[in-house]
Amino acid sequence: MSAIGRTLLPALLIAGVSVAAAAQQPKQCELDEGSPNQVARAILDIQLAQTATKPQDATPKLRDAVKLLSEADPKRNPTGKSFVLGKTLVLWMTQPTVVNGVASRGSLGFTTDTAAKYDVIAGIDSAFTVVETANPECATQTAAYRQQKGWVDMVNRMLEFSNSGNTDSAVVLAKRSLQLSKTAPYAYIVLAQAAQKGNQPKDAFSNFKQAIALAKDTSMADNRRQWLMTMGNYAAELAEDAQGADKQAYVAEAKAAFEQLAKDPGTKFADVARTGQARVAQLAGDTTAIKASYADQLANPGAFSYNSLMMAAVTAAKTNQSKDAIKLFEAARKVNPYHRDVLYNLARLYLLDSAYTQAIPVSRELIGVDPSNPDNYQLLAIGYAAVQKNYGTKQKELEAKAKTLGQRANTAKSQAAKSAAIDSAARLDKQIKAYADTSKIFVDSALKYQTAMTSLPGKVVFNEFSPTDAKTTIGGSVQNLGDAAKTFTLKIDFVDKSGNTVTSQTVQVGPIDPKSSKPFKAEATGAGIVAFKYAPLT
Repeated sequence: MSAIGRTLLPALLIAGVSVAAAAQQPKQCELDEGSPNQVARAILDIQLAQTATKPQDATPKLRDAVKLLSEADPKRNPTGKSFVLGKTLVLWMTQPTVVNGVASRGSLGFTTDTAAKYDVIAGIDSAFTVVETANPECATQTAAYRQQKGWVDMVNRMLEFSNSGNTDSAVVLAKRSLQLSKTAPYAYIVLAQAAQKGNQPKDAFSNFKQAIALAKDTSMADNRRQWLMTMGNYAAELAEDAQGADKQAYVAEAKAAFEQLAKDPGTKFADVARTGQARVAQLAGDTTAIKASYADQLANPGAFSYNSLMMAAVTAAKTNQSKDAIKLFEAARKVNPYHRDVLYNLARLYLLDSAYTQAIPVSRELIGVDPSNPDNYQLLAIGYAAVQKNYGTKQKELEAKAKTLGQRANTAKSQAAKSAAIDSAARLDKQIKAYADTSKIFVDSALKYQTAMTSLPGKVVFNEFSPTDAKTTIGGSVQNLGDAAKTFTLKIDFVDKSGNTVTSQTVQVGPIDPKSSKPFKAEATGAGIVAFKYAPLT
């Protein structure tokens, strides 16, 4: 199975809905907060606690509110009492004496079992559940209290744990946060990622779907799309390694995710949706759907970006739609003619399509921007060898014809027939010599690049190129192909779509032991960077 990527989650930038605002209930939610008298007095304590500037000033008021509510007749106005208790416990969650949502009963104001630990989070959930069960129309009000500062702080800590790889702690907080509120997507995403990591796909899909369903707000549109992409890719990865019913189920999950993404791709995810749908079609063996995934790019390539054309081309190439792939790579090359990826892929496909004379100039351009990669020289060696073979074949065909003409001259019954055969053979000799001379040139070229391929001091491999308006990052590794440790100088030119150098960076990589590699990274700033080239390693 492919490695599972981890999507970093954003920290919440909210502080919780204010209690005062939440208290402004719609008319349809009618709760009695005035009886019995202990409830009314607890409301006054809450108001005083809210106006306190220091935690120690709020604490006695909150403790008194809990004490009053504990003393109230449990049979009188249980819904109103529960609502006020829930609000009181929400404020307790902001106090430093409540650690991880737990404190002693006595410290909170309960008058029985004072030494026992009390789960404030469970208490809030229990209190508001009483209200929500008796008055479903009040769920909006309780939801606002459930997502107060204590919940926000918990979710932010959960996200920090998740992003730092502390999955176990993140899961604990995710489950705790869901006790308070099940109407936000963050905890579900953390649980989905933990299920991915634990190889529990059913749980992962279930949590992804709940998160996606809850990310309805327009401010979370790209989060929702990101999660659809992640779920689709995860399901596709599973499908690639599965068989039978499991494979069908994973393909169905991936298909549903990418179809949903395609209906609402925003400005960033249209290509992702197309590529995902193509991947699903490939897994399902649906050639028609594969071709449909890049039909728009093929029909009107000028309307699409370089990345979009490249993704479509790669899809076509992976599914053996070579003619379509070549057209799409050619279109991408027009948009960005100096990018090593399009040059390499196009040259390789030309060779596979027996278009050797087209592959050779593209391979030369590739070496011009990526001169220290033996794979590029191999493309040229293969191209020249294939062309030489074609010339050799034609030479042999002409030699066979010349031999036939010689036999005809030797057996001719008239001088005219003999002379005609000799003249035709003589003309063929010139062509045979031309083919032989040309063949030798291509043999020499093939040998030249074969030698160059095996004589490079080092090999450069790129695994990152991220051009943005603010900064362009490039990264990869250098392998020492020699027999002694060496430090290499890598001079990189960042170029625009016309091949002009925008800026340059020089990176020292090493020392590198023989037959070993070391990574490198370089960053550049400048407008219009779309590709790069570098000088041969020294």
